[in-house]
Amino acid sequence: MLSAIVKGLKLVESIVATIAYAAVATLLIVDVVGRELFATSFLGAQQVAVYGAIIAGFLGLTLATSDNAHLRPGFMDFVFAKNEVLVKRIGDFVSAVFFFASALVAANFVGISMGSGDRAPVLYFFVWPLQLVIPYAFISAGVKHLAFGIQPQLKIDKQPERPG
Repeated sequence: MLSAIVKGLKLVESIVATIAYAAVATLLIVDVVGRELFATSFLGAQQVAVYGAIIAGFLGLTLATSDNAHLRPGFMDFVFAKNEVLVKRIGDFVSAVFFFASALVAANFVGISMGSGDRAPVLYFFVWPLQLVIPYAFISAGVKHLAFGIQPQLKIDKQPERPG
């Protein structure tokens, strides 16, 4: 069950991040070609590209979590040096708590943005629907770390060996 959830999240997030990056590249290429060849710029192309990059970047956090490819501080590893599995499980549970707490802060941020009616410059659409990717990314990363803490075998072992 947990394996299916982690794999499903990774698949959907990979697809959306790929689409977002493709949209960013397309918008920027079209904007540059328009300015250089036709002496015209496409209204809002750069601004929409920035929002696409933000979406792809936050989804990159979740994808790094799925692949165990993010940085991990190891300054306290010596405390549990005899039990590496315990260190990893504790780390995943602490990370889950951190990401769930971050999701609450992010959800509050989005709520404030929605309540105040924040709009994007130039195009004037409400930004809160795009900001939803922030709490989503934190919740997704938290769910994945929780799953890794419960079933450590789900975690891809990509962490490099530490010297010494």
